[in-house]
Amino acid sequence: MNELTMKTGATPEEATALIETLRGLMDLEDGELYTLRKGMFHRVSRNEDDNGLRRIKIMEAAYDAAAAVAKRLRKRMRGYRPDPALVISAFVQYAARLEEAEDIALDYLQWVFSRSEPDPATDSKSVPDGEGQKAGSPAH
Repeated sequence: MNELTMKTGATPEEATALIETLRGLMDLEDGELYTLRKGMFHRVSRNEDDNGLRRIKIMEAAYDAAAAVAKRLRKRMRGYRPDPALVISAFVQYAARLEEAEDIALDYLQWVFSRSEPDPATDSKSVPDGEGQKAGSPAH
């Protein structure tokens, strides 16, 4: 977490007093995030509070694969195309229950950490799916 830098001459006690003054003037809640825009504090809403989804980073290839599955589901779901995050959630929840879940994850992690750095001159999106993978690498 980044700390605020105190201006020269300001003390931590003055900052604490300022925070207490703000709490007296505004309805600020402990543990909530606020941003200062145009001289006004605005509460930052958390994405996971809105819809139950949490932001996590995933490999681009995994997202693309989930988007392809979501697209294929459109016909079976009468035109509705689910968000790839829901498809990824389905896959993760299913795979996590498998007896070999740890082996699947370990295999993938070993593949990720053992592959060589990509050539910066090569656009990864221009390589057809499955080409350029090491023999035995996990499907992704």
